[in-house]
Amino acid sequence: MTTQSTGSKRKPYVREMKANWWKSLPFYRFYMLREGTAVPAVWFSLLLLAGVFSLRNGPESWAGFVHFLQNPVVMLINLIALLAALLHTKTWFELAPKASVVMVKGKKMGPEPIIAGFWGVTIVVTLVVLVIALFL
Repeated sequence: MTTQSTGSKRKPYVREMKANWWKSLPFYRFYMLREGTAVPAVWFSLLLLAGVFSLRNGPESWAGFVHFLQNPVVMLINLIALLAALLHTKTWFELAPKASVVMVKGKKMGPEPIIAGFWGVTIVVTLVVLVIALFL
C-alpha cells in the first residue's frame, strides 16, 4: 500500500541567517557580550576547582598553585573574569526588578531601590568575606 502526499510541492521559505547577524544592532552586540561573560566564569570555576584540589594535595601542590596565580597572564585573565562578572551582575540586577512587580501603597515601585538594595547586599557580603579572610 502506498501513500500519497496531499500537500503542496512548493519549497518552504527558509530565511537566511548569516553568522554575523548579531553585529547589525548595538542591542545584539551588547547581548552577545553579556552572554559571552559565561566563558570567563567557566575559567574562574575551573581555577577555583584546581585550587581546591591543590590545597587537598598538600603544601607543595598549594605552593605551585599560588605560583601559577602570580603569572602575569593568569592575573590578566582573572582581571578579565572579574570585569565580566561585574558586567553580568550589573545586567542581572537591572533585570530583576522587571521580573517582579513590587507594590508600595498601591503604586508600582521603580527599579532603583531594588537595584540599590542588591548592590548594597553585594557590597556588605563582600566586605564580610574580606574581613573574615584577613583575620583568619
